Amino acid sequence: MREVIFGFLFTFVFLYSTALAQTDPVQITGGRFLISGGQAESQNARIETANFTAISSLGGFYSPWYNICLLPDCRMGTSFSIPGSQIYVGGCVGSCYQFISGTFTINGVTYQNVYFRGNFNLPQVTFQIPKIARRKGLIRLSKPFTMDGRLQVCQVSDINQNCPADKILFVGDVKGEGTVAVTAEIKIFDNGTARIPYLLRKSFDYQFEP
Repeated sequence: MREVIFGFLFTFVFLYSTALAQTDPVQITGGRFLISGGQAESQNARIETANFTAISSLGGFYSPWYNICLLPDCRMGTSFSIPGSQIYVGGCVGSCYQFISGTFTINGVTYQNVYFRGNFNLPQVTFQIPKIARRKGLIRLSKPFTMDGRLQVCQVSDINQNCPADKILFVGDVKGEGTVAVTAEIKIFDNGTARIPYLLRKSFDYQFEP
């Protein structure tokens, strides 16, 4: 009898976990990552799919966007790139400050203070800075982008252990595409002999599209 009960529980947990796991990547149909040049802002990252909506935060000092066009190196007529890297999100060991926790809505139910794990893979996107005559104001540059990755959503947080099966809200691959726009302010660098215009980044705006 004990073996029968154990077998039933094992089968239930297996089927429960399998139902949550997605075999095909879930398409991101909306949402945005609006990343400022400085401190990460609360709820500035949102992913929308036909299955769920996930909201958390990206950016800040430890993000790959922090040092882009921070010093006067993004001068007119040159180029710069935003990161092409795997961004580890959620409860991982080390300097992991991206998309850690937030709000998750699935099947019409909203869960607060969930914890995310996984990664987002963003390709490198290079922008050419035009040679412009004006010496002040804002400039906006945009290009298409794609993203893929893997996401796990858990109701509890313990970076040293796996999420319990009955606490997993979602686990699977995700992918999306859209337009990324960089907004920068035209500034003047005075090196003592010349006044050189350059760009100081203000924000990075990833807009997901269906």
